[in-house]
Amino acid sequence: MKVIAGIYKGRNIDTIKDTATRPMMGIAREGIFNTLQFSFENADVLDLFAGSGSMGIEALSRGAKYVTFIDSSPDCIKQINKNLQEYKNDYSVLKLDVSNYINEVASKYDIVFYDPPFEYVTEDINADISEIGNNLNKNAFIVIHRHSNSSSIVLPNDVELYKEKYYGQSKILILRKK
Repeated sequence: MKVIAGIYKGRNIDTIKDTATRPMMGIAREGIFNTLQFSFENADVLDLFAGSGSMGIEALSRGAKYVTFIDSSPDCIKQINKNLQEYKNDYSVLKLDVSNYINEVASKYDIVFYDPPFEYVTEDINADISEIGNNLNKNAFIVIHRHSNSSSIVLPNDVELYKEKYYGQSKILILRKK
């Protein structure tokens, strides 16, 4: 996988070899970044269930001010750090449980990537999305990656559906803070 655009365009993003981790299709990543293309400059970005870090790395390439990568897998954390070795941007990589992090963090974000495992329970996703809403700046975005057959999520009152798109087995929801 490669960085699609920005100052690091063309750089490799390696993934771990584990069936529990599934990289997002390039066409889905490109669709997300095309939709939000003018939102990354000086943005504070949170990459939850970061995996290889591809979403946060793409955001750094496109001008994000700071990216926080969160994953609970030691292998993913190792891979993210390896992928970021030559990057000069500001970022942090934390090995933490996503739900614990969003329940405890006081930071505010402009863009949040939320890409839980496909088998993640919808009720847990609803709780996480509700909590993430407390950590968003006005007009911020939450990008959610789900399986196309997954149950619908309940949107908190302070966010609205900005865009929904399907890419093969992937359903991408882009929510916007009101």
